[in-house]
Amino acid sequence: MLEFREIEKKWQMEWEAAKAFETNIDDRKKFFTSLVIAYVNGNAHVGHSFTFTRNDVYARFKRMQGYNTLLAQGFHATGEPILGTVERLRKNDQSQIDTFKLYGADDDDLKLFKEHGPEFVAKYWMNRIILTMKSMGYSIDWRRRFVTAIDPCFNRFIEWQYNSLRKKGYVIQGTHPVVWCSHDQSPTGDHDRLRGEGESPVEYTVIKFTLEDDTGHRFIFPCATLRPETVYGVTNIWLKPNTEYVLAEVNNEMWILSREAVEKLTDQLFHVEERGIVHSEDFFGKLCKNPITKQFVPILPLKYVDVSTGTGVVMSVPSHAPHDWVGIKEVLADEEKKKRYNVNSTMLKPIDVVAAEGLDEMPAVAMVEAKKITSSSDPRLEAMTAELYKKEFHTGRLMNNCGDYAGQKVSEIKEHLVQKFKNTGIAAGLWEITDKVVCRCSTECHVKILENQWFLNYSNDKWKSQVKQHLETMRLYPEIVREQFENTIDWLKDKACARKSGLGTKLPWDKEWIVETLSDSTVYMAYYTIAKTVNENNIPATQLIDDVFDFVFAGKGAIESVAKKSGLDETTLKEMKNEFEYFYPVDIRMSAKELVQNHLIFYIYHHVALFKEQHWPKAISINGYVNVHGQKMSKSKGNVLPLIDLIERHGADLVRLNIVSSAEGMDDADWREENINPIKNRLVFLHSLLDKKCIEKNDMDQWLEIQMHKMIKQTTMAYAETKFRTALYHCLFNAVNDIKWYLKRTDNPSNALPKFIENTIKLLAPAAPHFCEEMWNRLGNKSLISLEQWPEYEDVKIIKGESIEKQEEFIRKTLDDIEQIKHLAKKQKPSKIILIIAKSEKFAEKKEKKDQMAFLENSGYFLKKELGAEIEILDSDVITDKHDLIYQKKSESAKPEKPGVVIY
Repeated sequence: MLEFREIEKKWQMEWEAAKAFETNIDDRKKFFTSLVIAYVNGNAHVGHSFTFTRNDVYARFKRMQGYNTLLAQGFHATGEPILGTVERLRKNDQSQIDTFKLYGADDDDLKLFKEHGPEFVAKYWMNRIILTMKSMGYSIDWRRRFVTAIDPCFNRFIEWQYNSLRKKGYVIQGTHPVVWCSHDQSPTGDHDRLRGEGESPVEYTVIKFTLEDDTGHRFIFPCATLRPETVYGVTNIWLKPNTEYVLAEVNNEMWILSREAVEKLTDQLFHVEERGIVHSEDFFGKLCKNPITKQFVPILPLKYVDVSTGTGVVMSVPSHAPHDWVGIKEVLADEEKKKRYNVNSTMLKPIDVVAAEGLDEMPAVAMVEAKKITSSSDPRLEAMTAELYKKEFHTGRLMNNCGDYAGQKVSEIKEHLVQKFKNTGIAAGLWEITDKVVCRCSTECHVKILENQWFLNYSNDKWKSQVKQHLETMRLYPEIVREQFENTIDWLKDKACARKSGLGTKLPWDKEWIVETLSDSTVYMAYYTIAKTVNENNIPATQLIDDVFDFVFAGKGAIESVAKKSGLDETTLKEMKNEFEYFYPVDIRMSAKELVQNHLIFYIYHHVALFKEQHWPKAISINGYVNVHGQKMSKSKGNVLPLIDLIERHGADLVRLNIVSSAEGMDDADWREENINPIKNRLVFLHSLLDKKCIEKNDMDQWLEIQMHKMIKQTTMAYAETKFRTALYHCLFNAVNDIKWYLKRTDNPSNALPKFIENTIKLLAPAAPHFCEEMWNRLGNKSLISLEQWPEYEDVKIIKGESIEKQEEFIRKTLDDIEQIKHLAKKQKPSKIILIIAKSEKFAEKKEKKDQMAFLENSGYFLKKELGAEIEILDSDVITDKHDLIYQKKSESAKPEKPGVVIY
């Protein structure tokens, strides 16, 4: 019996003893990559396995191709996540306790977590992740590891990074909107979030509708909108019914707004003083003035108004907003409301203000009526609204009733229109988050405008231009992702790079700020090149002054001067510089598609800013998410699967093969337990072949050799393009099928079979390294297959073998046809089968027919063995009207590639 776990432990020990993956400078061409830096707030789970395993497969492939391959791994502790887990644990939060226990921590561990705090927790999970990665067989050079925020030497590297960026003008201080956690009193970056990764601030335009009461007091109803250009089509204002609103003095104006909006305005540099509470019911039926059109419109109730978004006051544009049209229909359908609020269908008639390609007049009305929507709570309205807004923004033009902007494209005049409204005092800006964001501390976030905050100046035109130019030179897998990279660079704005709480490196010039999670994980790959020297020599952080990093990474300064200043000897400095110069740049970066919009773009930006052009990244490979049995992985669904549990249950190689073969390109992977056994059966079959007795040669050798060269070529090409699902189809699934066909076609396999197996396991080794080491060893080899040379193919043999392949494919198809006819004729055990070859005139050349006749006759024994019946070959040319009618019909229908079949 094949014991996968025992085999894996054996070869992991062999690799470690041989230091197989410790990569040092030599005279070979190098290849450098690293796994995504692992966050240390828990152990690795199946969601990590897809990207991690793909990266290891590729590194192993390049190593076998002869490259001096370095695969590195570090650990990430920066930000709020670890502090959040410890805080929740100390509060005895059951969800946090369950999560830690799911990943293998016991009660004693949890007690230590509470006592020793975040750094202890980070190191604990780092060590557990290392054990998991070793158990998965990842070919990592562990001498180069580090953990951010906790490792003082790495912190010095980050200090150098930010000092350098600031000198170049890429770190600036200014006033900008950020996603803000009121509990932590700090900006919340993507990796500091429980929910909302990728969400960012977006500016709403607040248009000031006015109402004057009988005493002459003037009130502002501030309508927050993402579509200020549609103000020309407002028919009414919506408030949420039965809701308290706040009367507040905002920048010397009296505003009516939701309670939730008050805190947002205060955090966005508005001067806000509350004056009292008012009720929405007090305003329904009253008229307020549109500051643009000067028309008076009624204030009406709508249940779907979300008081937590914007100001809680909404302008209604029913011609272009499906929600608004449904809301108006609800009001007009209620006679009591119409009378109470003194409104009618004429007052609330939709006003068309935007014309767009492919859309009807009053498109929102048309869309709602077409779908027969009658309720403002209908979930279809959200998608309908998004679709309409997108079309009207990109292709829409403002109509003749839009004043100075009539006839102009929405996409081109929107910013100018907003600025004009602000300049004339009838509008203001209010920032919101594109969707809900929850901090790791469990606090829901909002947007705050920070003064004197430190930002990465991603909007810098020169920097942006350099990044774009370099992207053009990079290989992207799959190529389809290039457009997403380009679009992200285009819209990328300045980003906060520091926060005031959490773990991390302090900004060297402003110690109250800590470099945030996404901002210290952009060029850590460079640190791997020197980490071995730093770790092995126990270099203190105090000696890693900026001059050292400038010398190593930028080639600045004289070695004598840097040695004297830092206290490091020249030999150590040379070693660090040589390591960097040899291994850099990063040859490929592998990551998931959700990181294109942040980490991967920042990765390119920072390399372009800090290093010489020859050290900029060369390639990026993107993959999809990981689902579990077709569902998104989440704790609430109970389908978070710790990776170490899967390894113990199935073995690392089966886990690797199952996850890597489940998807490629941008498609999402899907972990399915039921796929394990079919993969396992193929490995067991390959293993069983080791006991096969072989003769020197037989008639099928040439065919098997052709299949071998094709397999090598197709697998190599797929690996090179990071198409690992395709690669495994060729070197595992199809290879096993070829071997089974070969064994069917010959009673006595020859020495061509061990050669085919040898090349098969070499091709499979990147994905199933332990199994392939065992197979390689059982074949009598003393070396490690992980360090063996990649197989080579010969195109000439593939081309010359096309006729042989064609013959074998002809036999396969003929067998399939016979099986179908047996099924249709309900004769599963025929005594005789007659194959009728097509007429000569149907063949392109006479010799082609003569070859086919001879081949079928030579294959007669095989066909008889497979079908259990006598086989007779007939030529259509000799069939006349004297033969049975069925023979004549089969003769007429027979084709060169499809003989007629008669069964008895």
